[in-house]
Amino acid sequence: MDFMKKTQNLAATLTKEFNCEEINLTVQMRRGEDWITLDLFQNSEEPNKFYATVDYSSSQHLQLGAGRNVH
Repeated sequence: MDFMKKTQNLAATLTKEFNCEEINLTVQMRRGEDWITLDLFQNSEEPNKFYATVDYSSSQHLQLGAGRNVH
């Protein structure tokens, strides 16, 4: 998952640039009628670890995969 590594690098860069202790980065992408939401967060208790939730949803009442954690 190359995109996860790039997203983690972006979050780390933003955290360093703005001297933040915690970050929550949410990205929403639309693919046709479907939406993919990536929620990435880091807290000060574990600064070297990112947590991510990826939600795949569809406007056709079909859940392709609901809220799975990616580490």
